[in-house]
Amino acid sequence: MAYEMKPGQGSLFKNDKKTSDKHPNLKGKVMLPNGEIRWVSGWTKETSAGERWISMSIGEMVAGQPVSQHSQAKGNGFQPQDDSDIPF
Repeated sequence: MAYEMKPGQGSLFKNDKKTSDKHPNLKGKVMLPNGEIRWVSGWTKETSAGERWISMSIGEMVAGQPVSQHSQAKGNGFQPQDDSDIPF
């Protein structure tokens, strides 16, 4: 049985094509609550105290992926937010 992504879920895998320190350590896809499938990237970082954490970025919609029925359903509860004032 093939893996079926559900809204609010995704997967990250090791980026075997990394050739620069600026490239993400992890790459994958995530399905937003509205059914859109987007690229997600992760960078392993370390604090000055030695604690490791992952910085993430969600990118453009995956080309060629149909929008699921979840995005077409009325009242799915997803409200896009304007996050332009976030400093990162």
